[in-house]
Amino acid sequence: MSELPAGHSFVTPGGILAALFGFLVGGVSLAFNPFFALSVIALALSLVALRSAAKIENIVVQGMLRIFAIIGILGAAGGVVVILFPGLGVQS
Repeated sequence: MSELPAGHSFVTPGGILAALFGFLVGGVSLAFNPFFALSVIALALSLVALRSAAKIENIVVQGMLRIFAIIGILGAAGGVVVILFPGLGVQS
């Protein structure tokens, strides 16, 4: 069987930052999204976080990175929906 090298068992600072920024930019994209590029940035950061989570052996750390990345992807997708259909949602 092939095992992951020892270097892959640790989370990198880039993976943590990508997950956090993807989560935050995805939330901003969903809440207030004047630009389509904001959704693309959130999607890219979240995909980087998912790739880095696949290399982690610790299931708790891997799960947290995946949760943050998936929430970022959902925020980016919601931001695109807000751009496409600006009349949706609660109006005051």
